[in-house]
Amino acid sequence: MTFIGPHKVFAHLDRLAGWSRGETPAPVTIEWDLSNRCPLGCQSCHFSHTHTRGPWASRDRQLPMAYTGTGDYANPAVVIRGLRQMAKAGVRGIVWSGGGEPTLHPTWTDCVDVAADAGLEQGMYTMGGLLRADTAARLAQAATWVVVSLDCVNAITYAHEKGVAPDRFEQACTGVRHLAEAQATTVGVSFLLHAKNWHQVPEMLELGRALGATYTTFRPTIEDGPMSALATVDRAWISVALPLLEAVAQEPDVECDPSRFVSYQNWAGRAYDVCHGVKLNATVTPDGRMWLCPQRRGIEGSQLGDLRTEAFAEIWARHPGQWTALGNCRVMCRMHQVNGVLADVYATRPHEAFV
Repeated sequence: MTFIGPHKVFAHLDRLAGWSRGETPAPVTIEWDLSNRCPLGCQSCHFSHTHTRGPWASRDRQLPMAYTGTGDYANPAVVIRGLRQMAKAGVRGIVWSGGGEPTLHPTWTDCVDVAADAGLEQGMYTMGGLLRADTAARLAQAATWVVVSLDCVNAITYAHEKGVAPDRFEQACTGVRHLAEAQATTVGVSFLLHAKNWHQVPEMLELGRALGATYTTFRPTIEDGPMSALATVDRAWISVALPLLEAVAQEPDVECDPSRFVSYQNWAGRAYDVCHGVKLNATVTPDGRMWLCPQRRGIEGSQLGDLRTEAFAEIWARHPGQWTALGNCRVMCRMHQVNGVLADVYATRPHEAFV
């Protein structure tokens, strides 16, 4: 299965070439947080510090340095105006993510409809448990893909890992079923693996199939802090799990990249010193501000502009084109694999005039 992968950047060499010519072509993708509220308290949530309502909002949380806060609910008027401006500028896809849970926003379906009318492709990461048959069908009709973050194989572990009542598990499963029954979009079920659950991969895959998902995806749980460049937790379990991961990766309805697990296990820092991924992707938080990347949402110095008071084209025109202050970027950040590919694209080679 190849829905997910950093080599998709080669479909956008025209934009990279534009940057090399001194232009500022629009990003391919915008990740938009409609809400900073979340009804789950997932143990390893990298954005728990953004949550304004939900289990994490009442816990002690480590806030990243220079974190300014990023709002609660998105203003629909700002979202609608921004979507239309982005489509006009050449943005291709919108990912509704978080932050918090996008389907908590009172008018999220209207935002999805506006994006569709503007000609934007859409994807969504969601907990799934708030989807009804009608809203799931509406989303499925508009979205290219929807991924439900399930992570657990039963109600007991779901309640423990996410700090909620056990019945939330069945609600999430029902959301997946609604999406699958719509038969109109690619439906993914996502499981984050760690030392205590990796051996449940066969049961996880069986559950994804039983729910009707198009594919099941497995990724490593990055257990280090949201702005930590060092991998400090024990990752020895990956060596033991690797044969199972390599086997399941051969299944036609599975997204699993064993090399991603190995990279996390052997993490010793980045092999590149420039983030070029920020050319192709940006993030908007509920308060309407735009940020260089999803991992740096809310961090002073990473803000590109404010859609409440500025047009998208105006903001993007002053984009720096790269990011070099990588010292406190998270282990295996959102753009890490993309940057691994782009580092090779941008590498200087001797005798470049001779191919």
